[in-house]
Amino acid sequence: MSWMKSLRGAKPGVPKLQLTAAAIADLDDIDAYGAAHFGEDAADSYAAALRHALDLLEGFPRSAPSRDDFGPGIRCRSFRSHLILHVVENETVLVVRILHHTQDVKRALKP
Repeated sequence: MSWMKSLRGAKPGVPKLQLTAAAIADLDDIDAYGAAHFGEDAADSYAAALRHALDLLEGFPRSAPSRDDFGPGIRCRSFRSHLILHVVENETVLVVRILHHTQDVKRALKP
């Protein structure tokens, strides 16, 4: 699945959503894992719900709690068994990583 094509386009006055290469790789891994362990239909359903969560985050980026313990400016939104880690910079919401809740966030965010 092409995650970049599936995300809606930016609208005037609404923050623009961008994903880092690491976040795109996370989405691809989530999709592949879901398909392998739960089937294509379940993976597609999870992907659609995750896309919706990203759309909501784009519209309300500061609704997620600040997690400066993960890094400066990092905000974290829970989505089912995953954490959407992002920063808000001017009119851009930059999704840094999308990690399973059991992953070590601080380790995953190290450069």
